[in-house]
Amino acid sequence: MSEVQNSLLRFRRWFFNDALPFWVDRGYDFARGGFHEAVDFEGTPLSDRPRRVRAQARQIHTFSQAGLRGWHDGAEALAAKGFDYYLATACPDDGARGCVHMISAEGSVIDDRRDLYDHAFHLLACASRWEAAKDDRALALADNAVAFLDRELASPNGGWLESDRKELPRRQNPHMHLFEAFLALQRVTDDKRYGDYAKQIHQLFCTAFFNEEEGVLREFFDNDWHPQSDNAQIEPGHMFEWVWLLHAYDKLNASDNSALAKRLFWQARDLGCDPDFFGFADNARSLSGQATRGAKRLWPQTEYLRASILLATDPSLSTSSRIVALVDALFETYFDTQTPGLWVDEFDAGGKPVAKDVPASVLYHVFEAVAEADAALTSGQRA
Repeated sequence: MSEVQNSLLRFRRWFFNDALPFWVDRGYDFARGGFHEAVDFEGTPLSDRPRRVRAQARQIHTFSQAGLRGWHDGAEALAAKGFDYYLATACPDDGARGCVHMISAEGSVIDDRRDLYDHAFHLLACASRWEAAKDDRALALADNAVAFLDRELASPNGGWLESDRKELPRRQNPHMHLFEAFLALQRVTDDKRYGDYAKQIHQLFCTAFFNEEEGVLREFFDNDWHPQSDNAQIEPGHMFEWVWLLHAYDKLNASDNSALAKRLFWQARDLGCDPDFFGFADNARSLSGQATRGAKRLWPQTEYLRASILLATDPSLSTSSRIVALVDALFETYFDTQTPGLWVDEFDAGGKPVAKDVPASVLYHVFEAVAEADAALTSGQRA
């Protein structure tokens, strides 16, 4: 067995034996319903915190996928329970206007804005509930959400508005996750409508989000999709996410974005990673003036790992050695916690842990990286 396979096995084993059982056992509020927003480092749920609807949707997706793969006997039941709660609390009028933004720990709506980023995960949860359980409510909810987005948030300049409050700047990030959700819906339903929406976002990526001259992903824009010059930065984690998403798009559409994906990977690695702290990716890097190293959350590292696994067969990228180094570094830093299955969410620029608790929403990012590791180990075709 290769060194890379051993590293991926270690990562997968930690998720199967520690992380997933912990979050199945303690990540859900069995008294009131819904997923907890966070736990402390001893594993005690911070049960009275308001709950972001996007985090509820992420957990529904993650546990649906874990159950579908047979990774934990209790995952599917928890996903189903969470979806029932989600429908009852976060989707007024059967989701006629999609989902709200935030609910209380008791399940009442405390922020009814309709946020685009939330709706990306709303749709992703619907895709996973349909794939895992063929729940007709999931497709009805997705149809209502798409109709709402087109009716109230569609922009004449392409894409959708940030929310029903019409904030600026416009951002690529919600559209990236909508791209993910539409691809998932296309894959599990074979419905051409969802593929057409994904193609619209791919076109927006090519014409606005990706800066061809600099080879980077731009984040913030005015209403006409001109990049904001006073906020010129990249987020390496998002660039790594697009590497995987472009590959997923190609699989469904017989297209070839491989050269573009590799360029994104190179640039994220060269411009956005810190050689003085395990080569980890920064949260953000300035593109103007003298850039300085900054804080580093966990999720950019799992996206870096996922993209590295995906591209491991390309010798020009030398990702195999990086996979081993990344996994070793994760267990030395982010996964080095007193309670197995938890993580330190963020380190500052100097490498000091600064997270105050463990946000549940990051389980989604960890799962996606483990899913790619599992695919590589199972197929034997990558890594």
